[in-house]
Amino acid sequence: MTDIQIGLIQALQTQAAWLETPMQFFSFLGQPEFYLLVIPILYWCWDPRLGLRLGLLMGISGGLNEALKVAFHLPRPYWVSPEVRALGNYPSFGLPSAHAQGSMALWGLIAIDARRWWFSAFAVALIFLIGASRVVLGVHFPTDVIAGWAIGAVVLLGFLAIEEPVGRRVAALPLSRQVLVAFAGSLALALASFAALAALGDWEVPASWAAGALERSGEPIHPLFLRDAVTASGLFFGFAAGAAAEHHRGSMCVIGKGSVRLLCYIFGIAVTGAIWFGLGLLVPPDPVSAIYLFQYLRAAAAGAWVSFGAPAVFARYNLDGA
Repeated sequence: MTDIQIGLIQALQTQAAWLETPMQFFSFLGQPEFYLLVIPILYWCWDPRLGLRLGLLMGISGGLNEALKVAFHLPRPYWVSPEVRALGNYPSFGLPSAHAQGSMALWGLIAIDARRWWFSAFAVALIFLIGASRVVLGVHFPTDVIAGWAIGAVVLLGFLAIEEPVGRRVAALPLSRQVLVAFAGSLALALASFAALAALGDWEVPASWAAGALERSGEPIHPLFLRDAVTASGLFFGFAAGAAAEHHRGSMCVIGKGSVRLLCYIFGIAVTGAIWFGLGLLVPPDPVSAIYLFQYLRAAAAGAWVSFGAPAVFARYNLDGA
């Protein structure tokens, strides 16, 4: 099975080399950075409720994906095959594909909310192309992508099943309890990955995987380092707690129209970037526990800015609904 998949990747890379550029583009559409551009524009400028749902869903999906990667601890194609060109490089395990899982969750929810056949067709095509891009780039086996799609669909359906009853119960709590629930949820997401890591015991990444990845991509791998899991956990907490505070403030209005929306969006994203990269300079190089703590706080601050800080600024200057 692995040989067949490697043969398929090799054929795509050699006989359809023209796919590399468009596949790099579609791969970017599945990056967390792209979601951090999409979710704020929906939350601030279009539909706050949909933006809120997407923020929570992507935090849950990202946290679970990291836990599953560690639980399966399977390699990426370019780690194990010299026949595969590394047209991208990633330090985490391969199964399931986070791009496939995340795109299924995000675009699936947007399509369900839109309720337009043409948008559903667009979403299906985009989900497929994002997943296919990962195979062409040599960073995932086809089975990684198929598993990502399947898990993404399960996560989406589970989210749809519980969001209303859970949302009602959480909304009935005082703000302090809502923030505590958000924190508990973020810890659960992080602990899922740490539990998966603990279950591996003394298992170590095969030296051949590390050597192969370094040789073909020029970048080392560290799949047992749970930085991405902590980041997803922190983003979930910051976004959920900030949204609770914003709801308590009594305003989740769409900001002004036209040029006002554009300027507010540019300002909001610029501050998000400043928080992310500025606080990133404070993340210590070691020990690991300190890295995890600072990474969690950094992600939580960015999430809270998106869901509460920016809307509060917009409201302060009467830009919400203007």
